[in-house]
Amino acid sequence: MSVINAPGSGERDEHNSVDVDLAELLSTCIDACRRGCEVIRNVRYKSLHCTDILDPILYKIADDPRSALTEADGASQKVIIECLTCCWEKEIEAGLIKIVGEEEDEHSTDLEGESFDTAYSEDILSHFDNYNAQRPDLEPIHRDIFSIEERSLKGDEIIIFIDPMDGTREFVEGRIQNVQCLIGITLNGMPVGGVMGLPMVHGNQIEIAYGLISAKESGGESSVVSPLLSGVKLFDALNPLDTSEGQGASIGDSAIDDGDSTLMVFSGDSKKPALKLAMDCLENKVLGGIEPGNIQKADSNEDLHPPVRKVVAGGCGNKMLSVARHFQCISERHEKEYSASPSSPPRVGAISIAPPGSSSWDTAAPTAVLLAIDPSARVTDLLGKPLIYDGDNLLNKCGVLVSSGDVASMIHERLCRELCEDQSLFEVIGDILVDGPPLTVLDLDSCLHD
Repeated sequence: MSVINAPGSGERDEHNSVDVDLAELLSTCIDACRRGCEVIRNVRYKSLHCTDILDPILYKIADDPRSALTEADGASQKVIIECLTCCWEKEIEAGLIKIVGEEEDEHSTDLEGESFDTAYSEDILSHFDNYNAQRPDLEPIHRDIFSIEERSLKGDEIIIFIDPMDGTREFVEGRIQNVQCLIGITLNGMPVGGVMGLPMVHGNQIEIAYGLISAKESGGESSVVSPLLSGVKLFDALNPLDTSEGQGASIGDSAIDDGDSTLMVFSGDSKKPALKLAMDCLENKVLGGIEPGNIQKADSNEDLHPPVRKVVAGGCGNKMLSVARHFQCISERHEKEYSASPSSPPRVGAISIAPPGSSSWDTAAPTAVLLAIDPSARVTDLLGKPLIYDGDNLLNKCGVLVSSGDVASMIHERLCRELCEDQSLFEVIGDILVDGPPLTVLDLDSCLHD
């Protein structure tokens, strides 16, 4: 993990602080992500042609692809951090922005005192050259992707979470369409901006999904998410790549879309007991209440059992973006089919389930992108608690549960209630629940609707 703080204590300098324009920050994150994606494509190309790869795959756990660390991870993060620090030096120094990256990087973790120098060095520029990524001294980072009219949210106490290559196992095992480069922006502990780079979905382009939201207080008790920016940008890639060599269906592919009435469930193939317990609970307790195919009581508290399609998907960002794009697809179809109708059936939607193991840099960016698409989407741990983004508690200790869609949202709530009463789950993850007792049903109500 790499952490970039302000000099000294890392606390905000109240005398020199100026709120950061988050749309401008998002713009620089998009451009930084594009360059990070170029590094990933470059390493992939070299690995296929056996040229200039230095220790291409290392394993934190011997021969376990889930623990793989490739050259692309560290090299991509170095490029991204350099792009962001050269744009936001004063804000980092003032303590307005903190950067937390997944990979260790001795060249970017310490910005204290005289060692903090963002002037382009021969070393860092050669790094860009080595991976055929756009050098920021020759092609400045774009701060103005969004118009002045789109810049309405400012803030401080910002943490940028970077996962330079989410889905390292996917990269190692050849499912390159599932690999992503994630940059998430949190404001006061809440994900508000997200950039999700898809470096190897297109042969000659890099795809980047982005989102920016604002949390507006409502009645002083709860917050309502308001989407500000959401979309996809395509950039011409410098590094050539044959994406036909990848395996599996890509996000948004019709091969994983079973229509509006089917609940899509995205999860991995982890053997962790927590995932098995959560999936068993979903199938046997939550979805087992009424006849299959009956989704007409989605606005009641009764059990639901829509048709279910389970999809094994690698990468935390990949699973969450799959949920978001499935919601987009069914919403577009609903709008066309029922635009003239006074009522329409509920949108079933999708959920994603992940056991403990992910971290803040895995979920910050996808959460913001998802909420910019569906403000009613939910992202919690398996017990219904909000995920923590304080820059210190980085692990999602109780897993991640994501939902988008009318029925999926209700299933999310019901699943959390059931898991809160599942003693087996607490026996599996109980040793990490030292910060508080299991949630009661009453506690869960407040967590799910905060």
